[in-house]
Amino acid sequence: MKKLPLTYTVATLVSAVALLAAAPARAEFGVGINLGNLGFGVEGRQVLSPSFDLRFGIAGIAYHTDFDYDNINYDVKQSTAVPEIKLDWRPGQGIFRLTFGLSYYNQVSNIELTPEFGGVYQIGNNPYTSAQIGRLTGKVSHHVGAPYFGVGWDILTNNKNLGFTIDVGAYYRNEPDVWLTSTSNTPGLANDLAIEANNIKDDTWAVLPVVKLGMLFRF
Repeated sequence: MKKLPLTYTVATLVSAVALLAAAPARAEFGVGINLGNLGFGVEGRQVLSPSFDLRFGIAGIAYHTDFDYDNINYDVKQSTAVPEIKLDWRPGQGIFRLTFGLSYYNQVSNIELTPEFGGVYQIGNNPYTSAQIGRLTGKVSHHVGAPYFGVGWDILTNNKNLGFTIDVGAYYRNEPDVWLTSTSNTPGLANDLAIEANNIKDDTWAVLPVVKLGMLFRF
């Protein structure tokens, strides 16, 4: 799949900033915090009109877990950072909104497999014993401009300066780049590692659903 070039991402971000600069001055500027499956996020929000808001922020997380790639359980150290700009449209000027955005989706997963003694693993097109595999390490990474589409709700308290936010949407982040290497020189393993890397790439979702819950403070 063709990735969105970085120049397109930068041009879109610059255009959004220009739109914000050209917007009439209003009192409704806000700061939000949120938590979701992308981790913890912070954002600023400028009301452009009763129907449109511009948001800009970043979300991210780093953690250590285990995960199955192509039916093999790897030890995974993952870090994610997603700066983004979003335009909210309220068709009825109420609490419901449609959101269109663009992010720079930056995620790196360092993966490692230390085979169990006596275990047999399917790598690429062939089975390998733990002795034949050695220590297997790799990386699964996204560094790409990712369009976003979602829906959301802003539920304000009576004084209108404090509210709760809900965002449900998805990023289109393309396929990842994948590398796999091993400490073993077993014949044929290098070719199967290349096949396995493609299998991991095919198994990784290009469309990533996201849910965020947050709080909004308006000034």
